[in-house]
Amino acid sequence: MTRRPRLAFNYNKDTTQRSEADRGSCTSMPSTTMTLLDDLESIIRADQPACPSTAAALAKIGSPTMSIAVLEDGVVSARCFSTVGGDTETVFQACSISKPVAAMAIMKLIDEGKFGLESTIAELLPADVLEILTEDSPKSQKSMIEKITIKQLMSHTAGLSASGFPGYDTSSGDGPVPSAREVLRGRPPVNTVRVRLEGLPGQAFSYSGGGITVLQIILETVTGKDFPSLMREIVIEPLGMTRSSYGGLRDGEKNAAAAHYTGYTPCEVAHRVNPEEAAAGLWTTPTDLLRVVQAVQKSLDGDDGFLRRDTARQMLTEVDSGMALSWFVGGKDQVLFEHGGANEPGFRCSITGFADPPGRDARDIPAPRHSGVAMMTNSALGAVAVWKVGQAVAHLKQWPQIHAWWLAKGMPATPYTLPGEDPGKAWQPWVGKWTDGKHGLAIKADGDGKPVVDYDGLADIRLLPAALPMATVEGEDEYRAFVLEGLELLLCLKVKNGEGKVVLKLLAAGKDKELKRIGP
Repeated sequence: MTRRPRLAFNYNKDTTQRSEADRGSCTSMPSTTMTLLDDLESIIRADQPACPSTAAALAKIGSPTMSIAVLEDGVVSARCFSTVGGDTETVFQACSISKPVAAMAIMKLIDEGKFGLESTIAELLPADVLEILTEDSPKSQKSMIEKITIKQLMSHTAGLSASGFPGYDTSSGDGPVPSAREVLRGRPPVNTVRVRLEGLPGQAFSYSGGGITVLQIILETVTGKDFPSLMREIVIEPLGMTRSSYGGLRDGEKNAAAAHYTGYTPCEVAHRVNPEEAAAGLWTTPTDLLRVVQAVQKSLDGDDGFLRRDTARQMLTEVDSGMALSWFVGGKDQVLFEHGGANEPGFRCSITGFADPPGRDARDIPAPRHSGVAMMTNSALGAVAVWKVGQAVAHLKQWPQIHAWWLAKGMPATPYTLPGEDPGKAWQPWVGKWTDGKHGLAIKADGDGKPVVDYDGLADIRLLPAALPMATVEGEDEYRAFVLEGLELLLCLKVKNGEGKVVLKLLAAGKDKELKRIGP
C-alpha cells in the first residue's frame, strides 16, 4: 500500500526544563523562539482559559503534576507542570512501564547466552517456586506449567493469572510487605489471590502481572542477585538512568511525587510499595524512560547498541493482540512501541517510542526517527491528562496515532481543541440532518461560516478542530474530528475510501455511534 508523506512542523530543539507551579515558574534556559512544548502549553491553556497557569489547567482536569519528556531526533526536551512543587527531576512510580524496562534486562541476558526465549520455567525456576505454581493443580496442568516459556511470560500469553497488584501501605512503618514468592502463593499477608494457570500456554493474550513476577524470580535466580541490584547493574546504570531505581525510593530521596485522587485531593498515603518489582516497582522520570526508548531505537540501528539488532527486532515483533515482548506494538502506521501504567492509589503514566518494525512495507510512511514521548502524573485521574496531552503532542509533530493500546479499549477522553484553528471548508459535505435513531443533529454554518451542530433544535454547538494526529492516507478512510464545545463528545467526519460515501460518527469515552443522514 502506497501512502502519501506527511508534512512535518520544523520546530527548534527545545532543551528547556521547566517546573511550573501556581506560585510561579522557573526556566533554566529561556526559549526565545516558539517550540513544540510552548505550542503544547498554548493548547492546554486554551482549554481552561480561566486558569492562571498551565499547571492549574491540568490540575482542573485531574492532575496536580504532569511531567513530560519529548524525544525528537535523539534530543530530549522536558517540562514539568505542577501545583504541588514538582519539577523535571521529580520521580514517579512507573507502574506497569516497569515491565518493558525489566524486559530490557531479560533481552540483555539472552544476548549474553544465559537463557533463551524458548527456555522453560522448569529449566530456570527454583524447585520451590515451581511447586508453588503447580500446587493443587491437576496432573495435566503441571506439565503445561513446566513448559511455559520466557517468550510466553514476556508476551502475556502464558495463561497465568493476576493482571495487576494494588500494592501495600507501609506508611505506619509496621505493615508487612510479602516477598515475590509469597505473592505467587497468595496467602497472608498477601492482598491478592494466588497466581495460577487460567488459560492454555501460548494460546491467547491475557495480561498477567503474575507472569512478570515469575520472570522477576527467574532473573534473580539466573544472576544470583536481588532484583533491584541486578536491574541497576544490567539496565539502569548502563543506560544512564540517574533518577531511577527499583526496590523503593532511594535512601534520602526528597523529590518524589505524592499520590492524589484528583488535581486537588491527596491520597491518605503518598505511595504504596510493590514487592512485584518487575511488574510495578520502578521509580523514575520521563527523561529516564526515554533513555530506554533510545536504547531500543539505537539497537535497531546496528549491533553496537544496548541489544543486538536481531534481539531488538524480536522484542518488537508482535506475538498476539498487539503485544510483543513486554511492549505493545502497532498503531495506525505500525511504527509504535509503547506501554501505559496505573498504580494505586494515584499514579498514571505512558511511554511511546517509534521504530520501523520487522517486515514493514518500505513504501509506508517512515517512522519518526529516534522520537517518542513519556508522560507521568501523580493522580488516579491522570489518564485523562496523559491521553489529551499525548494526542496533542502527536498532532503538533504530525506523528502517527499514539496510544494504540489505549484506543483498543475506546477513547478515554475527548482531545484538546486547537485554539484559533481555521476549520476550512472540508467539513461542508457533512452539512445536513442526521439522527442517532433517537435524536436529531443538524450540521450547518453559523453567521461566520464556521461549523456548528444543532441538537434537537435546543442549541447551536460550535464544532472545534480536535488536537489529534490525522492525515489523508491512500487506501484508508479520510477523516476529520471536531470537539463539541464544552462537551466530552467528538464528531468524526469520514469519507469511505473508494466509495466517496460520507460517514458521521459521534464518539464519547469508550463508545461511538454512527449516525444516519435523514435530510439536507
